[in-house]
Amino acid sequence: MLNHLKIMLIAVTVGAILLGTLYVTEQQNSNTRTLQEVKSLLSTASVGALRDSQHVQQDPKDLIAHAVAEVIKLQKDHGHDIRINYACLNEQGKPTEQGSDMKSVQFNIQLLHGEEVRSQAEQRISLTK
Repeated sequence: MLNHLKIMLIAVTVGAILLGTLYVTEQQNSNTRTLQEVKSLLSTASVGALRDSQHVQQDPKDLIAHAVAEVIKLQKDHGHDIRINYACLNEQGKPTEQGSDMKSVQFNIQLLHGEEVRSQAEQRISLTK
């Protein structure tokens, strides 16, 4: 009887470890997938806005607002809070507020659980050819 109890306890412990590992792995996979989708959406929205305007001489805040609106529209059902920080950069990689100097935008995307950052990624999107 004691042998059966030991075997059962070992089986339950191994099962719990496997289920815990599966849960953590699934969370990481979900976070990675969501970050990739957001990065792709930001890139597509930014380039699309530039192609629509046919030049970079636009207000950087309009470009960012358009990109973030696209992300929010498509990511609202994922169940993650998303924080997006950005900086408009000139040719030397320095922050700029001038639309005529803007050559790229760097985004920092964070997936949040409450106030805790679960995952984050950075992407720089070139706005010129």
